[in-house]
Amino acid sequence: MLALKTVIYTAPAIADRVVEFRNNGDLSPYCVVENLDAVASAAIRFQESDDGSTWTDIPNTTKTINPGASDGQIVTSSRARIALHAGGNVQVSFGLVRQVDGAPVDLGTA
Repeated sequence: MLALKTVIYTAPAIADRVVEFRNNGDLSPYCVVENLDAVASAAIRFQESDDGSTWTDIPNTTKTINPGASDGQIVTSSRARIALHAGGNVQVSFGLVRQVDGAPVDLGTA
């Protein structure tokens, strides 16, 4: 079953985690971040955690997204949770594509 979710968030002026999701798909999730601002850039990176309290950066996921541009990444992690860490005081659209083989017993939240 393919799960696709999109939501708009505000990346704060001082970067912080803006959304987190469970890493429970059968393939690594594909994440798209679009900077909706017309002037300022957005700084992003993805983080991973097993407990939702202690987070570490996922290597090679740090990007700067120019105004009106997008970044798409396959985010690979063996941890239970993944989060988007973003900043720039801009609105960003976050899209998440996950694949769960068969009929999952828990669709969860993205």
